[in-house]
Amino acid sequence: MSGSMSNDMFVSCQWLKNRIANRHLFQNLVILDVSWASDKNMEDEFLREHIPGAQFFNIMDDNHTDMYPRNLPSVENFQSRARAIGINNDSHLVLYSKSQHGGLFVSGRAWWTFSYFGHQSISVLDGGFSQWLEEDGDVSKERCSNCKIGDFSTNVRGNLRVEFDEMVQILKTHGQIIDSRASDKLNLKDPSTYIGNAINIPMSVIVKGHLIMPKDELREFLTEKGVKLNQPTVCYCNSGMSSCSLVLAIIYCGGQARLYSGGYNEWKRKIYSVEHLPLNS
Repeated sequence: MSGSMSNDMFVSCQWLKNRIANRHLFQNLVILDVSWASDKNMEDEFLREHIPGAQFFNIMDDNHTDMYPRNLPSVENFQSRARAIGINNDSHLVLYSKSQHGGLFVSGRAWWTFSYFGHQSISVLDGGFSQWLEEDGDVSKERCSNCKIGDFSTNVRGNLRVEFDEMVQILKTHGQIIDSRASDKLNLKDPSTYIGNAINIPMSVIVKGHLIMPKDELREFLTEKGVKLNQPTVCYCNSGMSSCSLVLAIIYCGGQARLYSGGYNEWKRKIYSVEHLPLNS
């Protein structure tokens, strides 16, 4: 992914309010509540309150295993569910969630997933549902009961995703890697707890209040952390959740980033079968 996608990657609550108020002028706008939590049904939360006109979309629905507890949906599953709520190939998706860090934890994953499956016009609501409420945005309990079936077609962009074997090669060639897990989850004195010479940038630090850091500030912050924005970057976490937000942030700043979706959960299970590969290099 290159920085050319960064122009409308984030939209403000005021931007969205204006378009909801003039919905007849923006008929290709599709607002998606992509909230997800491991311990509760977020569709129930959606029915209690959501941004007017939003549809609920479970970004995590399908295909999970012990190795890949946050796996991607199958192509067929994703396409059929996207069509069912009226997503077309020319839809402008605005994604938000009720998750922590201004919703970015899940909205970032949703942004990456739709990108991976080939959709072009995608924005994240800066600050998510928390910011929407803070700015006195209207809420609704209504949901679309007669949505027209959309024509969304998947077009998998495999180059956005790094698989295990490629990750091994990236490590051997000292490629730039970012670990987005919380710092207290790592033991930087123990190379077996992370991959290679990964730069640790927890996704929580790129959010101020509910909002993403201003672009210039974010670019300066990443540079100070040692990220070379002119070099290809691979981001990972445990299982491909928070790392999507780092991919998003780097591209937003004009850099290049891809996702190692298997994350440390896959790495720690597979790495010991790779002969003579050091855990850290």
